[in-house]
Amino acid sequence: MNSKFLKKLSILSTILISSSALIGAFPKADSNSYIFKKNKDVIILDSDLKTPLPNRFRDVTLLNISGSAQFTKDQVEPLKKAINKENICIVDLRQESHGLLNDLAISYHNFYKLINNGFDSVETIEKENSELNKIKTNSQVNIFHENGKLYKCLEAESVCTEEKAITDCGMQYKRFAVRDGGVPTPDTVDEFVDFIKNKPDDLHLHFHCHAGEGRTTTFMVLYQIMNNQNNLTLDQILSYQYNIGGVVLTNDGYRLGFLDSFYEYIQENKDSNYATPYSQWIVKDMIIKKETENRLFFNYHI
Repeated sequence: MNSKFLKKLSILSTILISSSALIGAFPKADSNSYIFKKNKDVIILDSDLKTPLPNRFRDVTLLNISGSAQFTKDQVEPLKKAINKENICIVDLRQESHGLLNDLAISYHNFYKLINNGFDSVETIEKENSELNKIKTNSQVNIFHENGKLYKCLEAESVCTEEKAITDCGMQYKRFAVRDGGVPTPDTVDEFVDFIKNKPDDLHLHFHCHAGEGRTTTFMVLYQIMNNQNNLTLDQILSYQYNIGGVVLTNDGYRLGFLDSFYEYIQENKDSNYATPYSQWIVKDMIIKKETENRLFFNYHI
């Protein structure tokens, strides 16, 4: 059977299969911890950094993009100054609900299920707003570490969404909800391609996820594939993004398979300005390859 067809079939089926059973994706918990014993969503600490910029910040001047880990409210203004562009859009890649509480970056976590699993960007934002609205000013809030141990109990002085902090600082905000450790769904890829091909030339994009690693590097690669003026190979783009501060993506066959398919999609569809959406292309291309394979098999056995 054609190996290319099998790879695409694997990519599509893996993306569409529910990931709720992937318990191995969760951090290992302290078995005596509160959140391990309670099957409920809790608030965990994403960042309490006092540095001006978030972890893994990197600026790619040639592409007019940058990337980082999650930032706190106090880091929003320094981040804008570091990018130093007139028009900036923060691209939030997190599917998990998260927000900014006092001087902390927080998110919601559950050791028994993936937060917002299967949600698109609109559904994710709706759930996130609902969760953050439950935190009342002057209320006491328990914040945990990912391993389940209590970080601290604090009084909520201020709480807001990342979008509000960003827009209050004069920047734009865009959400592409992607599961931690995963790749975007075909529909999300369609949204991303449409967003990139229609964005103003002077708009700087700053990508971020939780740690500034997998999802951030992946989307910076996707952007470079779409803006590949030097006709680099996928391997060259992956190496470039690693060298400027990203992570290795080739050790994850699932993610690498997706990147292979996206690179091929861009090569085949850029001249038409992506008239065929990725979600249609990946299915149609598999059908064509399967029909070709069946004809070859039939002719061989005549």
